[in-house]
Amino acid sequence: MRKEKYCLLVEDDPDDQDLFIDALHDVSSTTGCYAVSNGQEALYTLLQTDFNPDYIFTDLNMPKMDGFEFLRILRSMERLRNIPVIVYSSDYSEEQIQKVRTLGVMAYYSKTRIGVLKDILKKYFHDPISKNTVL
Repeated sequence: MRKEKYCLLVEDDPDDQDLFIDALHDVSSTTGCYAVSNGQEALYTLLQTDFNPDYIFTDLNMPKMDGFEFLRILRSMERLRNIPVIVYSSDYSEEQIQKVRTLGVMAYYSKTRIGVLKDILKKYFHDPISKNTVL
């Protein structure tokens, strides 16, 4: 099946990567996802390829380059600055929300809200209903 949308997941925890990708596949069979472990890898991926994801989901606390630095650099680059970014992090405080808001994120969700990941992903990725779908 041809993928209609793509997302980049910037997440250092392999278990969280697996949970995210599994939830995304449950929500949409037409969305592809590429996962990297930190902001440095994300920028490398975005700059070394013609990969222009529809959305970037990023954690904040990561080694090598955290989410804040990644966002600062991303927003400073003409070709990449308009990609919608959603923060998905266990570090969820009013201070963090205000900090990333100044960096132009689209939304901020807490990983600690168990069981809502699929609902979050449905807001951004959903399979179009085909003519053959029975409701």
